[in-house]
Amino acid sequence: MARPTAEQRLTRLLAIIPWVVERGGATLYEIAERFDIEVSEVLKELSLVQCCEIPPYGPEKTLGIAVVDGDVLVDPAAMLDRPLRLGPHEGFGLLATGRLALAVPGADPSGALVGALEKLEAALGERAPVVVEIDRPAALDSLQAAVDGSERVLIEYYAAYRDEVAERTVDPTALVHRDGNWYLQAWCHQVEADRTFRVDRVERVERTGVRHERPAGDGPDRYVPDEDGESVVLSLPGEARWITETYPTGDVAEVGDGLEVTMIVASSVFLERLLLRAGSEARVIAPPHLTGLGPAVAGRLLERYG
Repeated sequence: MARPTAEQRLTRLLAIIPWVVERGGATLYEIAERFDIEVSEVLKELSLVQCCEIPPYGPEKTLGIAVVDGDVLVDPAAMLDRPLRLGPHEGFGLLATGRLALAVPGADPSGALVGALEKLEAALGERAPVVVEIDRPAALDSLQAAVDGSERVLIEYYAAYRDEVAERTVDPTALVHRDGNWYLQAWCHQVEADRTFRVDRVERVERTGVRHERPAGDGPDRYVPDEDGESVVLSLPGEARWITETYPTGDVAEVGDGLEVTMIVASSVFLERLLLRAGSEARVIAPPHLTGLGPAVAGRLLERYG
């Protein structure tokens, strides 16, 4: 599965910490449920927070957050016992980041973070108004209505792995937000199986008026490519590590300065584009009939510009 980027982890932390502080503490399980992430991820993020120190640095100058036997304990005074002095650039950066954190699923729209940002905006004066626009897929509201009403819909969907647009009749069961994207969980009548669709790739939604009785959240909670795709092993340069953070992958092994990555691809078109984006050192190791794909597509591209 794609790993969250450093920016995504920071944004998530900026939503989690005010929520925990406002409650005076919480359990790992409560945080995981609130922000729709795994307990192991919560522990990993808060372990990082426990290592942070406040100037003047020292073991007694921490953020006042500790994890003890599954409980997250908070000492609010640790963060509030000294004035926070920010320059204009720092203030605007903090304000913009805070606005972004409010868009994280689970963030409290009326909690302590909102009040803190209002005070920061007032302190910055007339220069302060900041609007942070979060991408909202056009089909999201229509699909949410279908989920709420248990209504079967016809969608026009772009499958990037196959590089094709096709109509699907689906029974929507849930919408989830993962790693910066919205996903639709649904039963797909074309393949007669649960599927997860990226909402920003849904080009059209048509209501059918037919109700279904599938249980909510019956499908997988993360996007995975179609199971009838082909498994390939890629040799990638180190600078193409973003592929493992962007697409679902299997085994990932460090080899010298690069990586060997196993992943499922549903079309040669997708694989060709991926190899071009990964750079001239990227190549297919297996299966044998695809090992020459990288040089072949690079040659065709050069001919077009020759």
